[in-house]
Amino acid sequence: MPIRHLSDELDAIANGAFDYGIVPGSATVFIRDKIQNLGRFDLTLLEGVLVVIDVTPSQGYMVTSCSALSSAGLSVSTARTVQSHMNAPFDSLESLLLSISPVFCQRFQQCLFQKLQGHNLNLHANK
Repeated sequence: MPIRHLSDELDAIANGAFDYGIVPGSATVFIRDKIQNLGRFDLTLLEGVLVVIDVTPSQGYMVTSCSALSSAGLSVSTARTVQSHMNAPFDSLESLLLSISPVFCQRFQQCLFQKLQGHNLNLHANK
């Protein structure tokens, strides 16, 4: 598990590191247990699903609870997807979110593409 400092990881999540692909400002850390080395936080997917995630350096990230916040089709179908991944460990929050949220997946790919384009522009400018 690549989580070196759980507290730093939780700080990054709470400070908006994933706001590009979730409801901005929705990530809230509510457990930081330094003795058991456990964190718990919730966030809201752009599809309208509230998820609670546990994280430990030994087991990684796991969705422990989810709730569709509306009866809209995308919210309900995403909640079903999330439920099918409940308690499954993931190495990173990115891989968890990529597995449960189609909108996060699209936003992640857009950000990656933009970074690659920017990198390519910098390479061409330096020639």
